[in-house]
Amino acid sequence: MIQRLSSRYRGRCVAAWLWIGLAALLTTSCASNDPKSEEPVQTLPRVPSGLVDWEAKGKASFTHQGVTETARFHWARSTPQSDAITVSGPFSMNRQTIERWDDQLIWRDGEQVRPLSDLDPDSPAITALTTIPPETLGHWLLGAEPDSSVWGVEVTEWQAVPPWQAPSRVTIRGTGLEIKVIISQWEFSPAP
Repeated sequence: MIQRLSSRYRGRCVAAWLWIGLAALLTTSCASNDPKSEEPVQTLPRVPSGLVDWEAKGKASFTHQGVTETARFHWARSTPQSDAITVSGPFSMNRQTIERWDDQLIWRDGEQVRPLSDLDPDSPAITALTTIPPETLGHWLLGAEPDSSVWGVEVTEWQAVPPWQAPSRVTIRGTGLEIKVIISQWEFSPAP
């Protein structure tokens, strides 16, 4: 009988500790705070979608016709007419840069330069970048809504980049294409 009491007692102690641990986990997970900033994301206004002179770094996955490619990117927009998107990943082990001057898209791989339209049309990443103008895609990364019902843009997570909140996770869907973007770092110049 003493052994039954001690095993019953041990069982109740384990159950009590499990409840205490669960209660502690629930109370600490309910507090949401962005570790990158001291200000909560909800109190900051959203970054203006027409903002110029910004940089974003992160990862993207492009899915088209059941094929998925992923890449790391560094996107710099210095004027409304120009973008420089440096990617590394599916295209090769080296970095390549896509440059936009107005409506012209150029692919730069070291000293080799050619129009983006000359590259592999079966690549989901190339399909995305030739289907969606980079100017529009850049606005969507900032959280702008699409102008037509052909494309769906959903910002699923925001991050504090004082004095604004900027997208952290964006999903773009349309015309058999899906792009998932995780933006790990934003820089706005000059700093507002």
